Amino acid sequence: MRRVLFISLLSIVALADNEQFEFDQPADCGSSGNNWKPCIERKLADQVFATCCERFVPPECRGACVYETNAIEARVVLMHTIQPSRCRLYKYLPSIVHCAAQTHDNSECCRAKGIHTLGEQCMQLCVPQKNPRALWGMKSLRKDLVTCLAKWDQVLQCHQSGLRARKVPRPTS
Repeated sequence: MRRVLFISLLSIVALADNEQFEFDQPADCGSSGNNWKPCIERKLADQVFATCCERFVPPECRGACVYETNAIEARVVLMHTIQPSRCRLYKYLPSIVHCAAQTHDNSECCRAKGIHTLGEQCMQLCVPQKNPRALWGMKSLRKDLVTCLAKWDQVLQCHQSGLRARKVPRPTS
């Protein structure tokens, strides 16, 4: 009985080692060829973003932890986050950017969207942060970064398009 069980386990391990994986997402997403169309639907993307923010961002700043890609709505979200709850963006914007990026460098998308035209410093909004707890100012957000928020919706669109779905086993024929 033990010998049969051992052989069965070896067979399962061998099958698992030979199994090929692919990403569970359409092939025409997250690239310049399709204008950076997201690979993951907004609802799921927002859940991933919010989960990360629960770890790095205080409650008063978590309102900004959504992939809002409408220009007017993105500004409203930022205003609601900053004004009533007194979120200190100079302290927590790096964490928000870190969570939005989810380890993906989205600089190519940001360049295509013209984020760098506001200033090269704006490109730091497009990459995962090495230190999500770094300060981007002393008592307020640095002025050179405040200008970058004018394209916050496009930064978020790039981060959402940089998300990739989980790996799933490739169907065997």
